[in-house]
Amino acid sequence: MVNGFTIKRDRSECLMSLPCRTKFGTSASLYVEPGIVALGALLICASAGLLSVVLGPDNYWDLGFYHLYAPWAYLHERYLYDVAPAEWQSYFNPVADFLFYGLTSSILNGTPRIIAFIMGAVHGLNVVLVVAIAWHVLRPRGRWARVALCAAATLIGVSGAGFVPLLGTTSNDLVNSIFVLGALLGILRIAGSSSERTAWRDFAWPGLSAGVGLGLKYTAAVYIPGLAVIALLAAARRRAPAGLVVFSVSAALGFLALGGHHLLTLWRDFGNPVFPMLNNIFQSPYYDPISAADDQFRPRDLWQMIAYPFYWIKTNIYLVSEKPLRDWRGAIAYLAIFAALVTRLVRLVHDEPRRNAVGESCGLGLVFIFVIISYFAWALAFGNYRYGVTLEMLTGVAIVGALILVMWGRLLRIGAAVVLLIVAAATTVYPDWGRGRYGDRYIDVRVPPLPPNSVVLIASGQPVAYFIPFAEPTAQFLGIENDFLKLSQHNRLVSEIKSLMRTSGRPKFIVSVGEFNSGRLDHLLAQFDLALGRSPCQPIWSNLEYPALSLCPAVPR
Repeated sequence: MVNGFTIKRDRSECLMSLPCRTKFGTSASLYVEPGIVALGALLICASAGLLSVVLGPDNYWDLGFYHLYAPWAYLHERYLYDVAPAEWQSYFNPVADFLFYGLTSSILNGTPRIIAFIMGAVHGLNVVLVVAIAWHVLRPRGRWARVALCAAATLIGVSGAGFVPLLGTTSNDLVNSIFVLGALLGILRIAGSSSERTAWRDFAWPGLSAGVGLGLKYTAAVYIPGLAVIALLAAARRRAPAGLVVFSVSAALGFLALGGHHLLTLWRDFGNPVFPMLNNIFQSPYYDPISAADDQFRPRDLWQMIAYPFYWIKTNIYLVSEKPLRDWRGAIAYLAIFAALVTRLVRLVHDEPRRNAVGESCGLGLVFIFVIISYFAWALAFGNYRYGVTLEMLTGVAIVGALILVMWGRLLRIGAAVVLLIVAAATTVYPDWGRGRYGDRYIDVRVPPLPPNSVVLIASGQPVAYFIPFAEPTAQFLGIENDFLKLSQHNRLVSEIKSLMRTSGRPKFIVSVGEFNSGRLDHLLAQFDLALGRSPCQPIWSNLEYPALSLCPAVPR
């Protein structure tokens, strides 16, 4: 026992670019007492929670757009009552939003800083997992060299343009990433273990974690191919073919546990389990037969896809993000992985496959494989920087792991890692997703009284739907003339809007967004033989910093 650490010599095999062995004396595995691990995890999560408090409450576009409306609509069975007031996001799986919805629906809504702390602390679990992955993979000789390099790897990964601005927000990209990183850590431990006992059972919880991550937010699908490939390699390494089956079944169970009910609900209501996505396949009459995919950030061609991380080294907007962003981590990791693979190849050619540097890492090759496969899956599917935040968090492990392979000498490696950390931090331009100011409540929305069974038309692409959970529960809210639905379309949702707006006997209203424009509102209402009433519009008040809203009565022409 040395300063709380028990030093054990690890003769077990582990997986690098090709199978490698950790030799006696080259990669001492430092066992850390569980109490110290738990205390460290608590401190990391608490620090993330405090940083979230300092950054301020979430006021991101998507919060007002659907992160408040979607869980409320799902829990109150509004899919066939309202008509897409939050556009196509009205029908997203809202399970990941239940935490924030529950917090803001409870007494804690009156203590906004506590909510900000809780949200940030939960997201801090990502940092805990990055530390665990770095500690498992990076095994240089010398306890303090390992501590220093793991710390540098973690700080590089969690100080990026993806992680920091999203901390404590409702985007949920830092929720599903917890389970993706958990699955990766589980597979790495399986591959690096020397035990042959019950190997196939070990694949259950990484598979379950991967499935849960996908069920929480479907954008995690880009990480499933990479996890599947390294799970296959780990199963081959452990001579446990049943392990891959267990991984797959567990992943399916995890996905169905978090997303199954929502899929069945959409199938029951619309005949499309991912409505309105992939409607070119499912052909639901409620929407047009198109895929409804968001491809605005995908690389334009093969060359841009290959070199995409180098496009981010200069400040850009609407390349991989709606907000100005610059981050060098992707490009540095790209070059580092390339250098590591070239170095490994050269040593193999010169018949030096088992130099000490190989023994100073465990599972680094699996990390490289996962990152490369996931990167191309992400670029092909989305190209949205937020959805790749898991890869950003792993850049530090990839960079420092490559330094261990390429460089000799503890001080040289540590010095290079610190320099790259400083360069990455100094060159980062963080996107501003929107932070509000603390008030008496985290969410405070006040909606004028509406007559029972009112019909409220929302004709705007602005974040508007946030007020609906606070309005008259019997009112119906209809979204039109936005990026999802237009009156010129011919599908059942648009037909339902036209029918409801023309139904006599029900009070009608239209939402004015931003500066009042009676001409625009009258022109839209004329499509339903309606006009603005003489009664004044009633303002909707909230502490969210979005365009001003008001409810304006509509009457027959």
